[in-house]
Amino acid sequence: MNEKKRIITRTNQLPQVDFDIAKGILDIRGKIVPENPSDFFKELDTWVSEYTVRTNSSVEVNMYLDYFNTVSSKMLSKFLQKMLPNNPRLNWYYELEDIEIKEAGEDYAAILNYPINVIQA
Repeated sequence: MNEKKRIITRTNQLPQVDFDIAKGILDIRGKIVPENPSDFFKELDTWVSEYTVRTNSSVEVNMYLDYFNTVSSKMLSKFLQKMLPNNPRLNWYYELEDIEIKEAGEDYAAILNYPINVIQA
C-alpha cells in the first residue's frame, strides 16, 4: 500500500470513497446500492485491514450517506463490526431534514454497542 490515496469514483450504484492512507481517513459519500455489495465492502475491508496491520493505527471513518438498501445495510454493519477491535473513530453525517439517515446512524451505534458520532452536516 504505497499510494497516498485509494479512491472509488461515485456512480449511480456506488458512493464516492476516498481513503487518505497518510491520515488514516476513509470518507464514504453518496448512496450504496451496488450490484454486488460483498465485492464493494470486501475492497473497503481489505484497504482498512492492510492499513491497520501496516501502521498499527485506527481509522477515522466519515459517512455521508444519502441512501443504502437493505443488503448494503447488513454489509455495512459487518464492515463496521470488523473494524471495532482497532477502535476506529466513526462519524455519521446527516442533513437536517434527513431523519431516516440520522436514525440509521443511531441504530448502528446501538447494534454495534460502539460510539458513533452522529453529526448534522
